[in-house]
Amino acid sequence: MVVDIPGGKLIVTAHEVMVKLEQSRMTLRAQVDDISLLSGAKMLIANGGSVSWSLSLHNDEQLKAISDVCGIAIKS
Repeated sequence: MVVDIPGGKLIVTAHEVMVKLEQSRMTLRAQVDDISLLSGAKMLIANGGSVSWSLSLHNDEQLKAISDVCGIAIKS
């Protein structure tokens, strides 16, 4: 699944999440096991091993879609 975000794209598969930021030509990548989803703040959080970053999502639909593709439960 590909989601357009300001400044780039969020690419989600059953195994990993990638954030491609166009202006800085940066790619953030994390395995699904290192991902958390928070409903209140609409945040995608990657934290595991040497990976540590977060991304604010724009709406609950994006959060739900990522949850469906990755099989990650959304925390409140």
